[in-house]
Amino acid sequence: MKKLFYLFCTFIMSLTLYAHTLVLNLDDNEDGTLFIQGMFNTGESAEGALVIVESLDNQEVLFKKRLPSSSELIVPMPKVAYHVVLDGGPGHTVIKEGIEPIGGFKVEEKKETKKQKAPNRANMQISNSPAVTISIVIAFTLLIATIVISIFNTNRLMRELKKGY
Repeated sequence: MKKLFYLFCTFIMSLTLYAHTLVLNLDDNEDGTLFIQGMFNTGESAEGALVIVESLDNQEVLFKKRLPSSSELIVPMPKVAYHVVLDGGPGHTVIKEGIEPIGGFKVEEKKETKKQKAPNRANMQISNSPAVTISIVIAFTLLIATIVISIFNTNRLMRELKKGY
């Protein structure tokens, strides 16, 4: 039983070795351009991750390109309020508010006020924080421990019942 427990613990610990989080860095080059860098917190390159610069006012895509092998891009800084989305695949999406240009954002006057839409569940995402990952690992550990203990106790009860007959 101890060998099984040690094997299980080793398996669970090895899963955490492959955990990584996508990191997005934004910098103002102070020349009207924006420096965008994407990488994983393990130091791996985020080559091929999709960078989208999107207007906050009307969700218009202002810039869209995949990261090159250097995992860095320099793009013109938008004059309107924006955010940068770095999409590295399922479970690896980071969104950061854009840096305000030197002169500030252009404020567009709205001609009509539209009723805001309710948040769409399909667009919601699970947090990428380590707390979520750790909680899931602990939950699965407890689930498997419960199953192992249940099997052990069932076998013990079956042996006791066979002795009685």
